[in-house]
Amino acid sequence: MSSTLKSLLISLLIIAGLTACGPEPIYDLSDDTYQLRDSDSTQVNFPGDFNGNISLVTFIYTNCPDVCPVITANMTNIQRELDDTSGVNFIEITFDPERDSPSVLKEYQDLYGLNEQFTMLTSHPNDSDALLDKLDIVAQKVTVDSLGYDSTNYAIRHSNTLYLMDKDGYIRAEYPAHRVKPEHVKDDINYLRSE
Repeated sequence: MSSTLKSLLISLLIIAGLTACGPEPIYDLSDDTYQLRDSDSTQVNFPGDFNGNISLVTFIYTNCPDVCPVITANMTNIQRELDDTSGVNFIEITFDPERDSPSVLKEYQDLYGLNEQFTMLTSHPNDSDALLDKLDIVAQKVTVDSLGYDSTNYAIRHSNTLYLMDKDGYIRAEYPAHRVKPEHVKDDINYLRSE
């Protein structure tokens, strides 16, 4: 084999290695801070308090009549799929801070048997809007009481997305939260662990 052909093959292998380097950042949260509260009413600086670990982040609300319980179940399926869950956070942030107080999130966490690796987060109403905007998330109240106005009787039309955040606060992948296959997320987590 000629030295020119060898050089060309080596160059192609290097280029192939560089282009097959896995999920590139989709959103950069590394310099952002969103002040939220967990189910114990402790203030959490998101995403900074989770730096150093890989995080799966999704959004739900506890009064959701359909897809949110499925999202939560899929998060637990992903957790079970992992051979090693150390260094992985499972974060669910509410779309509905008006009704989802820390104590309500705690009840939800207990209802679904979520362990200590799960963090349920809320905020004061409107405080999480900047985070929703940053991630291009839709969350729109829809009144369900057609017979009269009741400000507490509403549903939320919302996005259905699961985000994979790396150790530095970069969103590296997004998936349909209720139906992504756990093994697919597992492979991406293992890729990030190997970086």
